[in-house]
Amino acid sequence: MKAIKVAGVLGAMLSMLTQAVGAATVERTLSAGPARVWTAVLGSGVPVLAVDHERFEATIVLDDALPVSVSVDWDEVDGGTRLAGMGESADSDGFRRWVEGVERVALEQVQRNRYCRGLQPDPRHDEVPEPSLEAATDCGLSTGNFSSALLELEKCGDHETTLKLLSLCSHQNHAGGLVRISQLYEIGAAVPRRAERATHFLARAASADNTEYHISAKTLYATALYFGVGVPVDRPRALALFQTAASLGDSAADEFLRTGTHSAWRRIDGRLFRDPDFVELRP
Repeated sequence: MKAIKVAGVLGAMLSMLTQAVGAATVERTLSAGPARVWTAVLGSGVPVLAVDHERFEATIVLDDALPVSVSVDWDEVDGGTRLAGMGESADSDGFRRWVEGVERVALEQVQRNRYCRGLQPDPRHDEVPEPSLEAATDCGLSTGNFSSALLELEKCGDHETTLKLLSLCSHQNHAGGLVRISQLYEIGAAVPRRAERATHFLARAASADNTEYHISAKTLYATALYFGVGVPVDRPRALALFQTAASLGDSAADEFLRTGTHSAWRRIDGRLFRDPDFVELRP
């Protein structure tokens, strides 16, 4: 692949250029997971003018046409991938053929550690039943059902199938599942690392009321609002959410209202979210 790394500012300029020239936005849904699709995009052999490996975004050129800004993300409708192209060339036969090639190459890649049964199966997992995506109808936590299968998939490192299962949690607005999706976006596990997407799912989890997870989700979303993680800082709204979560019994929210920090969520580098100038709001 002919790849040229370009600084973020230049990448943004290229994106604005494609928007200015009658840009079209085209979305395709692919059955392979985002990580495999992104690998296929990078290996497709087209010139790459700008690339952001963490966010799964690139600006490419197809057959000397105008640049196309490409974005790879999780498709929460069916658990696969949403590949978006923006630019005048995005609504062309050439772009459609390129996407078809990307999907073909992505599906040819070996899916990592599928159900702990790879080329060298781990005998410790011989008794783990393979979960059925078709049979999963609930995002509950009872032993042996959907979420125990989800746990086994996570343990086996098969995040792609886990994402397919989590799409059901998204459909059912299950707070615990939405928090897990948020965590995947926070660290970039099988999906792009995008703070705004992580916070989007935290906001949904905080507003859900079908499981007790929505209480701790309020504290997590309040933290994002207070420190501006993926959203603009909104401290009055954040404090109101902390107070609501504390009134519902969340100890981390109560701790924040006393100290300006809590241990329920840490930054990527392990540091606590902390406001050194915080004035205690709760006795």
